[in-house]
Amino acid sequence: MTDLVVIAEKLVFGGESLARPKDEHFGSKVLFVPGLIPGEVAQVEIVSSHKDYDRGRIISILEPSPYRIEPVCSYYSACGGCNQLHVAADFQVHLRKQVLQDIFQQEEVKIPPVEVVSGNDLGYRCRMQLTDGGLQQRGKNKNPVCISHCPCGTKEINQWLKQTEEKQRSRGRIQLFGDARVQSHQGALWASTERENTGLQVSGKSKRKLQDKVKRRFSGTSFSPDSTCVVQLNPPHYQSKIITFDIRGFFQSNLEVLEKAISILLDHVQEITSGMEAGLHGSTHALDIYSGAGTISVFLADYFDTLTLVEHNRDAIAFAEQNLRGKNHDSYGISGEKWAKEFGPKILEKNPPQLAFVDPPRSGMEKGVRDFLTTSKIPHIAYLSCDPATQARDCKTLIQAGYTISKLFLLDFYPHTGHMETLAFLDM
Repeated sequence: MTDLVVIAEKLVFGGESLARPKDEHFGSKVLFVPGLIPGEVAQVEIVSSHKDYDRGRIISILEPSPYRIEPVCSYYSACGGCNQLHVAADFQVHLRKQVLQDIFQQEEVKIPPVEVVSGNDLGYRCRMQLTDGGLQQRGKNKNPVCISHCPCGTKEINQWLKQTEEKQRSRGRIQLFGDARVQSHQGALWASTERENTGLQVSGKSKRKLQDKVKRRFSGTSFSPDSTCVVQLNPPHYQSKIITFDIRGFFQSNLEVLEKAISILLDHVQEITSGMEAGLHGSTHALDIYSGAGTISVFLADYFDTLTLVEHNRDAIAFAEQNLRGKNHDSYGISGEKWAKEFGPKILEKNPPQLAFVDPPRSGMEKGVRDFLTTSKIPHIAYLSCDPATQARDCKTLIQAGYTISKLFLLDFYPHTGHMETLAFLDM
């Protein structure tokens, strides 16, 4: 394989650096190199070559960045969990902000100045998945790295890692969730991914109503007490809420940043609802597509008379039924695509929402959901995304339909990694 000297130009989404050969003799073909920091000069080895780009591996850093630091984790060279621990934390945020701006610029989407929402860069991660007792190794090696401490993990996660030796850890996948906000199990929770049909656990005055809804719309759900977690979220300046969910499904890994993001959303909601009061007759309505366990809807319920939740994961939507007990809402345990086609037009006609909150998977909004929103005339959309590339694509379509991005936030959920989440407010 060819060795050459390159200059790292910028970071790209995922954490690799885009570099170019320092010697023009080698042409202008771009090279993606993990571990390089923009501005650094390095000798690299090309490990794979493609039509438009190559991939490289660092042999030596010739001119290191002033932001290069010694990683605080002894597992960093082997563990695949983090890929930015060698970069100063503040500069990481600066780089991720640039990545976000570049992605929207590539889609030719005009954005306002990006606002950053961050928290502690260590001790933040409350959710972790182990495979055969460890974390996946960096690169192609799939053998797990058995760790006894993670600098990014919460105190509760690290207590479990320290106390549970490798031979005591279950084979297969183990889900850990541990944080001071946990109201059950008093610390880190664990469960294997094998699901047993243990039945739906519900209580309270609306038990029969909830069971009827689950039977009608969410048949096939299965809950296990060993993996049911209860957390108390405390967004700054707003009332705390209790959320119940299954740790085998998705839940945010950084509760501090999640709480701050909820506060930002509720600030925006207050602006919306205060502006509606004078001219709106009838009930207010918010739509939550890709709602999960209803984490956001639980807070929106304080500001809207009616809520509509859409979530294809029926286990998650059944938890949402519990979390929203006593609130005026309706839930659909179907895909966003199907809901948009079969139910969306009827809801627009009967009770048009003033706000749509969407939090899709990495693939972005389904085409049916995107088409529904572009023709819905819903005046306000809040779009939370775990992939800015698909978010930029979707926002471009919404802007062509008459929306404008009024605010864009970089939510720094995952310090020391190449991942980021974003929150965009679009208004018509």
